[in-house]
Amino acid sequence: MLDLGKYSRVLTLFAHPDDETLAAGATIAKLCRLGAAVHVAIPATGIHSRRNMLDKDLRDEDLENLRADCRKALGILGVSPEHLVLGSFPDNEMDKHSLLETIHWVEEVIARVSPQLILTHHRFCTNIDHRCCHEATVVAARPSIDCHIDLLCGEVPSSTGYLRPAQWEPNLYVEVSAQDVETKIAAMQAYRGEARPDPHPRSAEVLRALAKVRGSEGGLLFAEAFVVQRLSA
Repeated sequence: MLDLGKYSRVLTLFAHPDDETLAAGATIAKLCRLGAAVHVAIPATGIHSRRNMLDKDLRDEDLENLRADCRKALGILGVSPEHLVLGSFPDNEMDKHSLLETIHWVEEVIARVSPQLILTHHRFCTNIDHRCCHEATVVAARPSIDCHIDLLCGEVPSSTGYLRPAQWEPNLYVEVSAQDVETKIAAMQAYRGEARPDPHPRSAEVLRALAKVRGSEGGLLFAEAFVVQRLSA
């Protein structure tokens, strides 16, 4: 079982506001409860792909609201406001930029934070921005003689596993408490434009049920699931 208590500096690198909460909200809450400094980096805006439904003024307004919701959600999880980095990569169009540009952005964040653990997207997530974020993070956090960063890939309900055949096969279950799960749900509810009613994957009921299912898979009461990209001894 992974000992989260050994990490004092943690970085989450998820593409859009709310991905971090959906994939690892309970784990983030637990890390903060254990005293870790959790930093959250979000490269893409999460709004502007909706130009087929909203004009630019409305999208700009929604973006400001989303970023305010993000700060509120992270506060619920226990993340300090100064530990949030928001990027400006285009929503659902990160592939318009070269992978190198994204890598350089991620490398700058990593250099600033010096994390011992990074949580990011899974390689085969449905969303293109999620995949770009994963690839850039794997490259930017590659091991060297002076760089040994543990790297875990999480699942984003409503995105991970939708590609068929699904290649999401978690092999690490992080034990969380019932309160950690409720904190995650409260944080997700702070995303007023992103939370959804039951039976949507982003609903409180499904997130609570998923934590129970992932827990049962690991012989635990509640858990969040990850794929190990790299763990040091």
